[in-house]
Amino acid sequence: MNAIDPLPEDKSKAPAVDGALDILEALIQSTYPLSLSEIADRVSMPVASCHRIIGTLLRRELVVRDLQRKKSYCVGAKLFQMASAAYFQQPIVSLFHSTADVLKNELHEAVNLTVLAGSHALVVAHVTWPFAETFGVYVGMSHPLHQDAAGKAMMSMRPEYIQKHYWEEFIDGRAHALSHAITLDDWLRDLAEIKRIGYALTRSATAPDTYSLAAPVLNRRGEPLAAMGVCFAAQKDARPYVTPLIQATWQLSSRLG
Repeated sequence: MNAIDPLPEDKSKAPAVDGALDILEALIQSTYPLSLSEIADRVSMPVASCHRIIGTLLRRELVVRDLQRKKSYCVGAKLFQMASAAYFQQPIVSLFHSTADVLKNELHEAVNLTVLAGSHALVVAHVTWPFAETFGVYVGMSHPLHQDAAGKAMMSMRPEYIQKHYWEEFIDGRAHALSHAITLDDWLRDLAEIKRIGYALTRSATAPDTYSLAAPVLNRRGEPLAAMGVCFAAQKDARPYVTPLIQATWQLSSRLG
């Protein structure tokens, strides 16, 4: 099993790649097509450099010229095709929906499917309950594993050497960014308890006064493929959610084979 990639260095060794990604993010986040000067301003890049990068993105069809606003650009269909291909390469997604439909009706809450994406927990599917809040959860949302119930649930099923490596690279290495210090013993003890009880319960990273509850989905070798989870208001009792959620993850695991 591969170890987690280490922290990236602060200074980029591929500024053109960073520039292309910054431009794509600017276009995705904008509610309207952007001109060259508007893009350059948003990504803090010289217009000439921005023009060269956009030329490449145009050739690759990741960016296209807008038909309504003259000399402006928007995200191209190729980007959506790439995202869709990555989405449908997750065979667990199609099986998740039928299981989540039953669970949402039992819990009266939205149900999420999260997978490991390096050092982050990435939401890849989200089934809503019509009368419940989503608590800010959406497909594509990601958080560092240690800040997310689904991330902790999956990490609890990883070998101890990976748990230690994660702490060294992403917790101890970023102590200045944490609200309180997390020692290695605390981290390992927390994960051991999550593994013992079969679920993780944390304060949600997306909304105040909200809890996030998640349980791992495992393959036949006991390795975590994903985690199913729900969010709910902190004033609610978590216990009625636990057993149905764990049973749903067992059902999903058995369907994966």
